[in-house]
Amino acid sequence: MSEYKAAAVGSHSSVVLFSAAGIKTVSAENAKDAEKAVNRLVKEGYGIIFLTENYAKELENELKRYRASAYPVILPVPEKSGPGGYGMQKINSNMEKAIGTNIFDKD
Repeated sequence: MSEYKAAAVGSHSSVVLFSAAGIKTVSAENAKDAEKAVNRLVKEGYGIIFLTENYAKELENELKRYRASAYPVILPVPEKSGPGGYGMQKINSNMEKAIGTNIFDKD
């Protein structure tokens, strides 16, 4: 089994704690910086990239090309200010595509 490197991209205050877990962090001031960072990390062989929800949402269209393959896995994570709901929305959407239902749906 191959090992993949992991990185986190977002505002400094939102990703700084990832470094405590040994995960590379890349600070981004805006969505364009985040997009450049993600592209660079992919080229450097990072297989898991945590991306703060605000940038993941803004870069939705740009990140589509990475969804066609197994790696990299780009995971939206909450910002320091708290979750915005985008990450959970993506999890629910992907679950419905994969298994045909959302097991977290309360209805």
